[in-house]
Amino acid sequence: MHTGTFAAALASLFGLAASSPAHDADDAATPSPIHGHIEFLWEAPAPGSDARPVALGLLTRTEAPHLACWKSASFPPSAVDVRLEIDDAQGRHPLWFGTETGATAHLVRCRDIDLAALGVAVGMRRVVLRFDGQIAAQETIEVADSLSTAAFHRNDRTFVNGRTPYLADIASADYSGRFVWVLTFGPDGRVIAVETEVAEGLAATRLRAAGDAAAWLYRIGADPDQPERKLRQPYDLVPGG
Repeated sequence: MHTGTFAAALASLFGLAASSPAHDADDAATPSPIHGHIEFLWEAPAPGSDARPVALGLLTRTEAPHLACWKSASFPPSAVDVRLEIDDAQGRHPLWFGTETGATAHLVRCRDIDLAALGVAVGMRRVVLRFDGQIAAQETIEVADSLSTAAFHRNDRTFVNGRTPYLADIASADYSGRFVWVLTFGPDGRVIAVETEVAEGLAATRLRAAGDAAAWLYRIGADPDQPERKLRQPYDLVPGG
């Protein structure tokens, strides 16, 4: 389980279920006044890395554990009950729960998850982040048993995106820039060559090394019949990373 030190390191870097009356009533509740964001990582970032592999789909059977993350750019110093849950027809499955007390405004928490052990059913699943019972963020993501059955693992679609850290000492209004990479993928869908075609703003000044590292984390569907595939991939830097 990745907590404590690993969460602090990530802080520096940085599901649609069947509808039910209970879920519908919950969705109509007053949204949380605290900023929240949900993110899944395909696997833990390499030690010392300034980039992270963001997952666009999840597996119940994985080679390395996925991570479920939540973050906030405006977390209060008071105690807040936090719940990050993934829904299916059987109900809500907890990915994270606990109380944060005396946290800094910019906060990131991540934890290993085992969807098979949690009993999460495959399909499009709804993921909800709640602060003190109020919805702070929600996303939908596909859960599949394996890459061979995953709809997100098809052809030239990316299912893992490389992302750079968010620089907390930069004001949101100034957090702008752009990368454009030309990525070459091998038959297994992993990057084998990177050309940085465009690096503007923070991408060119303070995030060039992290951007180069992030570019190598992209993955697309495997295709044994294609020795090389090229993809022109833009990445715009936005507040919150």
